[in-house]
Amino acid sequence: MYHTCIFCSADLGSNEAIAPFPVGRSLAFDGARGRLWAVCPKCARWNLAPIEERWEAVEEAERAFRESRLRVQSQNIGVCKLPDGTRLVRIGEALAGELAAWRYGSQLVRRRKQYLVAGAALGAAGAAAVGGVMALGAASGLWTFGHIFLGAWNERQARRVIHRIPAAQSPIGREVAIRRWHVQGAQVGAADDGIELRLPDAERKDRKTDGWGRARFGGDEVLVLPDAQARTVLGRAMVHVNRKGASHDHVRDAVGLLADARGAEEYLREAGRRESVLGRRQGMEARQLTPVGALALEMALHEEQERRALEGELAGLEAAWRDAEEIAAIADALPDGVPAPEPSRLIVPG
Repeated sequence: MYHTCIFCSADLGSNEAIAPFPVGRSLAFDGARGRLWAVCPKCARWNLAPIEERWEAVEEAERAFRESRLRVQSQNIGVCKLPDGTRLVRIGEALAGELAAWRYGSQLVRRRKQYLVAGAALGAAGAAAVGGVMALGAASGLWTFGHIFLGAWNERQARRVIHRIPAAQSPIGREVAIRRWHVQGAQVGAADDGIELRLPDAERKDRKTDGWGRARFGGDEVLVLPDAQARTVLGRAMVHVNRKGASHDHVRDAVGLLADARGAEEYLREAGRRESVLGRRQGMEARQLTPVGALALEMALHEEQERRALEGELAGLEAAWRDAEEIAAIADALPDGVPAPEPSRLIVPG
């Protein structure tokens, strides 16, 4: 068993995830052909493992890939990262499965717990403040003080900036600061190249509210963000729209919506065709996303962002695989002691 790259002599590193083959932090395998490679972290070339060391390791890698909570795959190649940091590249037919259910479901459930804890802490702080006022003999103003306290806290949170669009990229030629309260009335729309996001009153810093502290939106100042910007802003906005998190049942229902839509991208486009509204907005109540629909939108956005980010990596890996496979086929056919031809440099993204 080798530990250094046969091309540049760099250390291949080690892993604890694949016990039969603990060499390499990045491994590629093809279960159908029984091939296993350790990818060099320095020169990015694929080092073919000796044939007698492959089978158990390939079986272990296949099992680890299937059990991984984070995996992305195209038709011929998949990538996953194991808990110890080992990266596996799987060659072959893609596996079925819901990336959103595994990765984002646990995040949303955890967010719900954090929201409940934060709510309890805020309540305790308010009670302490009210107790101090009562100690000063102001019991008659208890309700008024509590209302003011919570109103000030909510207003401060609503004004927080979640994204800034620089002047050079702004549709209106000026920098725009998008705040939490803006997205509570935002509307997803359909566009020729995908989706768009319509933000009412986007140039105003302070919101107008009704008697219950809810934002009132005007109809004249609407900032329309095109597809790429819309996805970026929505990706950040949905974290705040879904700040209360979700139960396991709601996560399951949201994943069901994605499955019914036959994919994350189609769900996003359908939300645009329905002109879905992210929060409460007067006159648009019928278009407001349900809580489960909002969860599905957040999952779809993150899944599509990650898949797009990995498209370049997958394309590079597939090219590297085809090159390395040619060398592997020759090497397996050679008698012992005959060196295999050296492949060209294989650039494997990171």
